[in-house]
Amino acid sequence: MINMKYILLLFFTLPIIGIGQKDTLVNTSRKNLRKNMPSYINISAGKSRSSFRDFGTSPLTYKGTPNFIAISRSRQNEQKEFEIGSFYSFGDFKVDYNEHKSTSKLQSLSIYYSQLYRVKKLSTEKLTTKVGGLFNTTGNLRNNASLQNNALGREIIATLFGSAKVSWDISRNQAKSKKILFFNYHLKPKTRHLDYRLNIGLINSALRNGYAYIGQSSVLNDPKVFEGYKYNLFSGFRLSSAVDYTVLLKNNNSLQLSYLWDAYKTGGKFDQLEMASHTIKATLMFNYK
Repeated sequence: MINMKYILLLFFTLPIIGIGQKDTLVNTSRKNLRKNMPSYINISAGKSRSSFRDFGTSPLTYKGTPNFIAISRSRQNEQKEFEIGSFYSFGDFKVDYNEHKSTSKLQSLSIYYSQLYRVKKLSTEKLTTKVGGLFNTTGNLRNNASLQNNALGREIIATLFGSAKVSWDISRNQAKSKKILFFNYHLKPKTRHLDYRLNIGLINSALRNGYAYIGQSSVLNDPKVFEGYKYNLFSGFRLSSAVDYTVLLKNNNSLQLSYLWDAYKTGGKFDQLEMASHTIKATLMFNYK
């Protein structure tokens, strides 16, 4: 009888032990995947072609070619990816209309955080689809002497995006030899991929000045940075996209060439701000894990 009790006890406890071991193995596997996920420090530089129009001060469209620099930290594999970083653009924007010339010096700083996860049903061996979100906060500082008392303009644009990204593996897995006329050349195996990402603004908000926003605080010797400014939640819209071509180098670092597009418009009736930019950038991705 005693032996039968031990046998029954062993019979019922073995599955529990097995489940516990299975969960432990799964958790350990996830930890190892997270620990071994490639991590990068990304340093970027580029050039933009941009334009903006601030109806709060002038209906004219200012155009420029600002410089672009960025730094970020990213972790990514086939299943998911994360990135946190910032980018800064600066340059002169000009307008020449009806014999009137004006220059606005613009500085723009953005801070962002992104998460994307693989969608199995929309992915194949060569094509990977990921969806997720992106939060971006952009601050602009504009200085236009032609506007006199309204020379200084500031705004903060915060947007929560819904994001989708498609990655196409275009690696050359085998060495190839080819001949053009009398010239022979050899192509070595190369790891590379082409990505397209689309970000659609879901929640758009802006801290902006009102129409004809001359303040009185400077006259009273009590200057206030955001005097007469208004915060609008769920107003305006923003869209952005990116095309990336990435090549893995011999030292496990990567080189990435990108085309970025970004456009937004704040809410309001007479004081909207419109801005759009096209950017070409090069990125060195330093693998530190």
